[in-house]
Amino acid sequence: MPTDGIPSFHNPRLEAAIGWLAACGFLFLAVVTVVVGVQSRERAVTGAQERAQAAVRVLAEHAARLFDAADLLVEYAAQESAGRPWDEIAGSRELWDKLNAQRARLPFLDAVWLNDPSGLLRLTTVAFPTPYSDASDREAFLFHRKVTEGDRPHISQRIIGRVTNQPTFLLSRRLSEPGGSFRGMVSVTVDPSYLAGFYKTLDLPHEPVTILVRADDLSVLVREPVADPANPTPLSEFARQALRAPQGDGVVRDDAVIIAHRRVDSWPAHVVVQLDLAPVLATWRRLIAPYAGLAAAAALALMALSLFAFRQAQSARVVQLELERRVLERTASLERTIGERDAALAQKDLLMREVNHRIKNSLQVVSSLLGLQGQAVGDARLHGHLQEAGRRVQAIADIHRLLYRVDDVQFIPFHDYLTDLCRELERSAQSEGGGWRLDLAVEPLEVPTDHAVQLGLIANELVMNAIKHAYRPLVATPAAAGGARVATAEAASRNTIAVGLHADGGMLVLSVADRGVGLPSGFDWRQSRSLGMRLIHTLSDQLDATLSVENTAPGARFTIRLPREAMA
Repeated sequence: MPTDGIPSFHNPRLEAAIGWLAACGFLFLAVVTVVVGVQSRERAVTGAQERAQAAVRVLAEHAARLFDAADLLVEYAAQESAGRPWDEIAGSRELWDKLNAQRARLPFLDAVWLNDPSGLLRLTTVAFPTPYSDASDREAFLFHRKVTEGDRPHISQRIIGRVTNQPTFLLSRRLSEPGGSFRGMVSVTVDPSYLAGFYKTLDLPHEPVTILVRADDLSVLVREPVADPANPTPLSEFARQALRAPQGDGVVRDDAVIIAHRRVDSWPAHVVVQLDLAPVLATWRRLIAPYAGLAAAAALALMALSLFAFRQAQSARVVQLELERRVLERTASLERTIGERDAALAQKDLLMREVNHRIKNSLQVVSSLLGLQGQAVGDARLHGHLQEAGRRVQAIADIHRLLYRVDDVQFIPFHDYLTDLCRELERSAQSEGGGWRLDLAVEPLEVPTDHAVQLGLIANELVMNAIKHAYRPLVATPAAAGGARVATAEAASRNTIAVGLHADGGMLVLSVADRGVGLPSGFDWRQSRSLGMRLIHTLSDQLDATLSVENTAPGARFTIRLPREAMA
């Protein structure tokens, strides 16, 4: 807001610093919100996968026990019918009663069936005498007639029973003559509705689809829920590829569905749990909504604080311009007395002190709010970032604390400021459990006010960077208590950070050095994504200063060189 004949306020650095801090705060909130959202989404999907895997293990064990029990009944029927002529079997009420009594103990089985070599049904627990039925064209009968060795059990495709007219599937074995020739087939029909009912009792979240399939052709035996019990929907191509994969059991997913599958013990069947991702993500969105609202509230609070601080800085700049204009008017006026001029100058000084005092108070309020916000959040990383932001604001506030104490507001004793800053950082680090010690070697130097904020922030970032990264945490060795305390004290005495300030010819030199772990190989501070290093880089450019970084074996040294003529 320049006025004719009055020099303008050329360095509105405080507004720029507040703007940078606000922008970094908004960026940090956005990054945290995105990271938390992505991680919580992945946890929700992973949790659904784990629940599907747990369910499929239970279902596979259940199916294995069911098939084992059914196979025992098949073997019992084979033993009871062995050596008997088929006509005798067909007319044996005693055999029918035995088989029916055994079948009644297994509620998941519909009936026992005995077919002769031609496929003709000779005995069934469904009715006595046996109704007519021919199984010579059934897949299970053709399988056993074709197999010439062994009598391993076989699980058939899903069929519609010709006697019961109900959907079912068979667990069967081959009957052989003493010489090994084909004698017929014994089988039991498994009730798919019993399995479907068991699947319903599991009460799995997100309403998954539970499927039992044959291993040979992946045809569906049981599906729950199912729209058409007579013709259950076949497996999707994605599910088929998962079951044919070499690793066997496992879980796979794409953008729309999670599929967990498991082989049923030694039986040629698989259990599949298919879960749509849509309900999982809907639940995740409901759970994440409060955190998104919290992030929005934090962004609004940061915006309000930034606007408040920005307006305070603008007000201070306007007041300073007004004061300069008044001083020039009073100086130009030859009609005013020396006493009036002295009074005006005193008034200006008083107002300037009041302005800097208010700015200091406002920045301390911002720093305190950031600290309180950091204590209120549960995320350790977010807590640390808010604490660092509070320290940066406090570093600016300390500049203004000096401004209302010194006589000449154009310059401040930067060595006093640096000493107070380092001692405060040392106390803060030690209160958090660190073993650091700051060694100060500072010469009395005054710095223009419009350079003090940048230099103060740079000093704050360099010291905090050394505190956080120079030394690994102290670990006590497994020795006696007294020896452990001595070892820890010795280690702490070595964890020093040297801070220096001196004039070197025409240069002001600020250095921070440590004897810690040093910088990683290939480290380039210009490419660092750290907020602290980015602030140091930006503020150094604003001051036309040079920053040098070097490994000192051990440790590292950061040196800022600022031409003194640039501060004139």
